[in-house]
Amino acid sequence: MGFEVRPNEFHESFQPLHQIVIPNMGLTVGEMWDLERIGQACAERGRFDFLLSAQPLPITGAVGSPINPIATL
Repeated sequence: MGFEVRPNEFHESFQPLHQIVIPNMGLTVGEMWDLERIGQACAERGRFDFLLSAQPLPITGAVGSPINPIATL
């Protein structure tokens, strides 16, 4: 359902991948997206590639932020 595998191999950490990729790599993690509408728009156009941009707020040291996702066909 989400980004992490359950159960994971590291009993001392609930979300080890989050602890690595967010603060150490700066990776923005998008989980549990409902892409039904973009799928329908692609099907109507007969085109199934698009650019999805989801820029978070620029807050230094943050671990969560609202985003404004934009899909460009």
